Amino acid sequence: MFFLIGIGLNPQQVTQEALEAIKQSKRVFFESYTSNYAEGDIEELEKLCGKKFVKLDRKGIEEGFKLVLKEAKDEDTALLVFGNALNATTHIQVLLDAKALGLKCRVFPGISVFDFLPETGLDAYKFGRVCTIVSPKKDFAPEDFFDVIEKNLSIGLHTLCLLEIDAENNFQMSVADAVKIISKIAQKRKSELLNSALLIGLYALGSKAQRIKKGNVKEFTMSSFGGFPQSLIIAGKLNEKEKEATEKLC
Repeated sequence: MFFLIGIGLNPQQVTQEALEAIKQSKRVFFESYTSNYAEGDIEELEKLCGKKFVKLDRKGIEEGFKLVLKEAKDEDTALLVFGNALNATTHIQVLLDAKALGLKCRVFPGISVFDFLPETGLDAYKFGRVCTIVSPKKDFAPEDFFDVIEKNLSIGLHTLCLLEIDAENNFQMSVADAVKIISKIAQKRKSELLNSALLIGLYALGSKAQRIKKGNVKEFTMSSFGGFPQSLIIAGKLNEKEKEATEKLC
């Protein structure tokens, strides 16, 4: 049996049935590159389960995990993913690979940033396509996320922007950096995308230090408001209830 398990945003958010599956598994792996806990650490979860986990980087998941799955026919194996296990296409591919090998599979959902969106006061049904903002590199400076934001705004929808995390190099993008990146692209394209949009920063969701803060471009680029991981919402057209709610909740 192969278990794909979302382990939430802190060690206390793992469901009871997920804990039982982890304890039942002969081998337990966790992926370390798509996200991390907002509070606590993986060692705390290891203590709850009474066993040690094997850490896997991107290469270990994308290139080496098929070998692990082949052995899962003979012993229960679990892969732990921060947040909700199937929010990233990487983990969907892992599930497809397991199915292709004829494995019995079970997925355990976990609490993720998506579950906190209504706390902003925005209507969860009015979010469009999600995008991920990445830092421009010397030979790699994608702007497709900007196109997603523009498209969502054009039809009045909100955009959740996930921010780059490179756990292997201990890097987590901040809301301030994300706003600066979007602003530079907007200036280059002569776009007025951010001129009137409401921005909402999400900080360390699922932790005691959780903070949700609304503001404008200047406020977010000049200040840092909280812990990590961080995400950014660029709000579309607000109805009256959303206007009232964001004023009181952000």
